[in-house]
Amino acid sequence: MIEKLLENWLDRASERSYQAVFVQMLAAEGYTVLHSTRHCLLEYGKDILAIAPDGVGCAFQLKGDPGGRMKISEFRKDIQPQLTQLMAQSPSYPGFPTGAHRAYLVSNGQFEEEVQVAVREMNNGPYPSKTLLWSRGHLLDMCKIHASALWPSELKDNRALLELYMADPREPLDVDILSGMMESILKLSADNDCLKQTELARAASSTAWLTGIVTAIHAENENHHAVISAWTLCCVSLIAASEKHGDASVSAVGESLKLAKNALIDALAALWSDVTKKDHLVEGDAFTDPEIFGWRVGVLFGLLSCLSIADEEIPILDAASRNALRSWLKQPPRQPELWGEAVVAHLIPWVTWLRINDPTRRPDAEISELATAVIVANQPNSTIALANPYYDFDAVLRHRLGMPLSAKRRSLAREAIAGNSYTAEALLHLLVRANMKGKCKSLWARFTKLSHHRLVLDKSWHYCLVQAPTGSNETKIYPSSYQWSQLKCEALNGICRGEVPSVLQRSPWLLALWWQVAPHRMNSEAVRVFVDEILPGWGT
Repeated sequence: MIEKLLENWLDRASERSYQAVFVQMLAAEGYTVLHSTRHCLLEYGKDILAIAPDGVGCAFQLKGDPGGRMKISEFRKDIQPQLTQLMAQSPSYPGFPTGAHRAYLVSNGQFEEEVQVAVREMNNGPYPSKTLLWSRGHLLDMCKIHASALWPSELKDNRALLELYMADPREPLDVDILSGMMESILKLSADNDCLKQTELARAASSTAWLTGIVTAIHAENENHHAVISAWTLCCVSLIAASEKHGDASVSAVGESLKLAKNALIDALAALWSDVTKKDHLVEGDAFTDPEIFGWRVGVLFGLLSCLSIADEEIPILDAASRNALRSWLKQPPRQPELWGEAVVAHLIPWVTWLRINDPTRRPDAEISELATAVIVANQPNSTIALANPYYDFDAVLRHRLGMPLSAKRRSLAREAIAGNSYTAEALLHLLVRANMKGKCKSLWARFTKLSHHRLVLDKSWHYCLVQAPTGSNETKIYPSSYQWSQLKCEALNGICRGEVPSVLQRSPWLLALWWQVAPHRMNSEAVRVFVDEILPGWGT
């Protein structure tokens, strides 16, 4: 079944959707991947730059032609000039070996005989480097060879794999199914033994390869949200595995994590590119889209804020795209709908980003408005209480419309919502950081009427799981009077349980992206870690 699935995937994949899997196979063959092109971003001219096991530099030019044949006319017009330059000049990239390198033209289709002849003639020319052709047959052989070494043989339920692969490419990713598969591969269940470093490295490669396969159909349909969710889940799962299996330096999963981050950044940039091409944010039928329009806007707030934060850490966008993104975030075309507390996970990265990039009092006003809305809405006996962040938009919308839920979802109708909150504490702490003492005082009476909940995890790597195997629910009720100095101390320091893994702490953009996938992982401690990393000293 696996071989048939791989063959089916290869015969429908575009250049972008098979690139992530291709780099994993190169790594499995002993190549050191230096660069994998981030489409729509800063590029170095070639899709993939790597060092072969024998130390020779290799440059790969990928073409997507599923089920097709590259004709000589296409080759002469679009590809030959690129190959000529590649064969004549060594790629300029830090760490790429000097001297003659190898050039590869890779396609998941076939090369017509005239194209093969043309390449042979080019190789007979005066160029220092030569070009090799890798077609569908070569790629399929690579897939089959590495399937036994890379493909997740630990999967207990092949039906889950098929369900993901054959899912509706326009729908959001089924995070529960994919996370369960990754946990199986990486041995993240509580009763699993620890993996050795070599076993962990193999499991990490398997996880990244699986992610590339199951997201191919979403990438083809430009469902960027699903692709971003999958690669985010892949990254944090690899971090969880490194924590659990004693790989504090992340060395065993390092190569897979780097490639997964590159794929994630590529998907984020593709989302922004798509947004810039549209005159509006409406998708599909304009008459039915209003039901989900507010949700989509909130998702964009969160994802694009994370992209801008990442761009500050590692240059991703060119100057024009960077400035356009900043302008969009400062003046978004629409406002999101506060349909549940999960929206707070979308908006906290944005208001924090705004605090850095907008010198006016507007960021404080946005924080104040959001905190007020959540605290007021969730008062006891409220008829407009917000669903807690364990409920996604689909569950909330179905509840509103009186539609039945799928068997695996909890019913919102049986949930006690009013009088409870999972995000109000984190929002109040942001008000304290902004030194808005008067606003905190005006909200305090209503704030103390809420039961403030959070899940206390037993181990730090549990933070990177969609569903933690163990833990306890902590409920906090604040007294009617409180010292400002004590509240400020809690907001800036608080109780440090060390729940957020250190690797995730050092990548605040990835931490915030994790909240977009698992909004219930956002709590006051995680927000404090995030803010201290990108805005150190705020509120002190």
